[in-house]
Amino acid sequence: MITLEMVELYKKYGGDIDGWARTAVSNEKSVMSDADWYEIDAFVHEYGLVKSGLASARYAEKLHHRMSAAVSDEDALQGLKSLVEESRQGAL
Repeated sequence: MITLEMVELYKKYGGDIDGWARTAVSNEKSVMSDADWYEIDAFVHEYGLVKSGLASARYAEKLHHRMSAAVSDEDALQGLKSLVEESRQGAL
């Protein structure tokens, strides 16, 4: 389950798993696993395709269902989606 705390850590490290692995403190590393990181990374990439208009409506619908099932609550879902907007603006 992806939580808002995980999304915030992903954002803090700019989506750089190597940076997270090398410099995160122990309590940050205990929040999520590499698998969680990769799942967030995949959602950011896929949602970016949707937002860029490079995916079909059916793909977007399936992605929304997968993302909704993978997050702990609406705040985590919105945080995940905001990562895409920030990466498109160069802030991530």
